[in-house]
Amino acid sequence: MKTLKIKIDGKEVTAKPDQTILELATENGIYIPTLCHSPALEPAAMCRLCMVELYEGRRKKFVTACNFPLRRDVEIKTDTPDIRQGRKLIIELLMARCADSPLLQGLAKEYGANVQRFSDLKDDCVMCGLCARVCEKVGGKTLTLSGRGVEIHVNTAFSEASEFCIGCGSCVQICPVNSIVMEDVAGERILKIHGREAARVKLVHCEMCNKHFGPVIDLTKVMSKFDKGAIPPSNANICPDCARIKLAKRIAGRYYDTI
Repeated sequence: MKTLKIKIDGKEVTAKPDQTILELATENGIYIPTLCHSPALEPAAMCRLCMVELYEGRRKKFVTACNFPLRRDVEIKTDTPDIRQGRKLIIELLMARCADSPLLQGLAKEYGANVQRFSDLKDDCVMCGLCARVCEKVGGKTLTLSGRGVEIHVNTAFSEASEFCIGCGSCVQICPVNSIVMEDVAGERILKIHGREAARVKLVHCEMCNKHFGPVIDLTKVMSKFDKGAIPPSNANICPDCARIKLAKRIAGRYYDTI
């Protein structure tokens, strides 16, 4: 396979065609900040924090590192004064939305951002879009991006609690500013965004420890291709912890039966 000769922050490295700048930088131990990127999802370049300088001969341009594919020999600079100034401005704008975010506070300190430059919008979202994208990826069909321009925001269909949420918690885990809340109350898993209920999922009751757990993902369609049931009947109403204990006892029983 043909490789590309890339110079990044003065270091000469090789890259695979169509490899992104962020992938190349990470591969070579070079840090580029980003809020909206996850290796599990297609890059969307929404936060713009990963902007870098790209040089093709004497021509310079600014590109987003997370989704820019390398296709020719170029030079890249990831931490110039212009880049730092741009990131500083973005952080100051985001701090107006989520001033309490430890992640943003750390970035503000790193780039010397004025956290009080813009009026407090009293929001809890940096509009990275990760939660909506991961929800679509796992088939949750709950969170989406609504509105346009400055009015864009994370929402549920018709701003009502969704009936399709599977309670997986992917959105909670991937949110960089921890603004999505999930809690288990009285046998139900409740998801909240912007302080309001976005979904409510009924949890399964464990027959062994009497605790609630969830979710149990329906794998019937997948497993039917292999002529097997989705979940063994003996484990359908047992939580993961108890299922592991049960399996360990079975393995131990087989071992002692053979000696």
